[in-house]
Amino acid sequence: MPGGAGQPTEDVAPSQMSPAILRRLARGTMHSPVGIAITDKDGYLEWSNLTFSRLTGQDAADLQGRHPVEVVVAPACGAAEADRLRSAVDAGDPVNINCTQLRADGSPGWISFRMGPGNAADEDAYYLVAIEDITEQVRHEEEARRAAQHAEAFAEALRSERELLASVLATIPHVVFWKDTDHRYLGCNEAYARLRGLEHEGELTGRQEADLHSDPLGAFIADMEVRVLESGAPVVDHSITVPTAEGQTRMMVFSLLPRHTDGPAPAGVIGVGADFTRMTALERQLATATRLESIGQLAAGLAHEINTPIQYVSDNALFLADSFTDVLEALRSIANLARGAEQAPGPGSGAPTTEDLRVRLGLVVDGLDLDFLASEIPDALEQTLEGVARVAEIVRAMKEFSHPGQGRVDTDINRAVESTVQVCRNEWKYVAEMRLDLDPALGLVPCYEGELKQVILNLVVNAAHAITERREQTDDPALGRIEITTRRDGELIRISITDTGTGMDETTKQRIFDPFFTTKDVGKGTGQGLAMAHSCIVGRHGGSIDVVTRPGCGTTFHVELPATVDGVTPKSPATAGGW
Repeated sequence: MPGGAGQPTEDVAPSQMSPAILRRLARGTMHSPVGIAITDKDGYLEWSNLTFSRLTGQDAADLQGRHPVEVVVAPACGAAEADRLRSAVDAGDPVNINCTQLRADGSPGWISFRMGPGNAADEDAYYLVAIEDITEQVRHEEEARRAAQHAEAFAEALRSERELLASVLATIPHVVFWKDTDHRYLGCNEAYARLRGLEHEGELTGRQEADLHSDPLGAFIADMEVRVLESGAPVVDHSITVPTAEGQTRMMVFSLLPRHTDGPAPAGVIGVGADFTRMTALERQLATATRLESIGQLAAGLAHEINTPIQYVSDNALFLADSFTDVLEALRSIANLARGAEQAPGPGSGAPTTEDLRVRLGLVVDGLDLDFLASEIPDALEQTLEGVARVAEIVRAMKEFSHPGQGRVDTDINRAVESTVQVCRNEWKYVAEMRLDLDPALGLVPCYEGELKQVILNLVVNAAHAITERREQTDDPALGRIEITTRRDGELIRISITDTGTGMDETTKQRIFDPFFTTKDVGKGTGQGLAMAHSCIVGRHGGSIDVVTRPGCGTTFHVELPATVDGVTPKSPATAGGW
């Protein structure tokens, strides 16, 4: 046997192969999955296997004598490419090209065409041709290329998103941080690092609150994150006052959210904080301005309310002054007669006789009209006293309403309602009847008295305006009705204000507590009344304010306040004023 193991061997001539080997070789070549063909020395087909016929769509007999380039390449790549390849073949160069092909089922496909010299000897020269359907290979390569492009695009998008997120975190006016389940910082934005007194956010990564300097904010965050990790529920909108390095304070509101990955349990927390110091200051200024505006608008009404009793006090005082002048003049005349100061007319006449005195007294008394004075003077005095009492009542109500209170103090809610209703009387008395149903057992309630009165005032004035609008729409002169009730319900105090005004549709109802939203005409409403009411009741008192309404059926506002603060119930008022 020529050659040893691992050594190259010489080609075995067909004459040296056994018939069985030759049969197997012929059968294997004929049924090869690769299309195989043999040409003569000029490149024209002499033999092809079954796969070659299948891929070209022509029988072996039809293929014989034709050039493979014309059969395979020319239909797909055109005459110019075919001429180029034939020139290469004629020059003895091997060719290798992939070209498109319309497959037997009519679908587009790809075919690989390879052709090269099989034997360089002139006496037995030939070319070997191999074609193969590479459609699936091309498709897989195309899919791989598209997948690579998609991955590159995704990576680029992810890089852009990361850059955008980093830019957002660096520029937003909020502070942001995130931690793992071991309470270690994984990252934060620059604003949070500055808030914690650090120069760069990298100084916080991997550290716990115990590793930082102790401050109220760190303790606050540590407490919140324990609650989030234990419950898996977010803790939102908790406020804290944070001291700054400059010795000032900042009002912050923080929310901590669970940070989830694949599992159901939180993988850590994400914290977000906002500085609302300026907003709080603006809200206080706006609340003060709104309150002053309300008092200013009520001033004209109060002037009118005071003017009415003052007018009849003035008229009665003038009447009493005139009557007193007449009575005083009569008394002087009577006194003169009693002293005998008046003498009978005519020379030489003596002292007046009794008859003369009787006649003269009768004239004086008749001039006074005693029956009229006896009837009118008591009425004038009574009306004057009523007018003075009415003015005193209005002034007292205004004084009580204007009293801002000193923080959250125990307040007689019923008295607050009465004084507020009295102050805004001019707003409702021409359009509605006022009914008060105040629970005498309500007791004192801890609240911000001045702010609560402002809420009641806004609701009553809105009710009066709604009734006015309904009367204008229906052309109905009948007075509407405003009813205010107070009730104690366990640990809650409920104040309900009901009107028979126009009511509201669902869309309006959903927006009434939004700042600057108003349904009133320009100049008649700022859209701040109900927003301030919601902020006062919910934010300041920890209560709730709800509305029940329907178009054309009036509106009821329910205000609920906690009856206690930290479990302490105020004592009942010693006296409760009536209205």
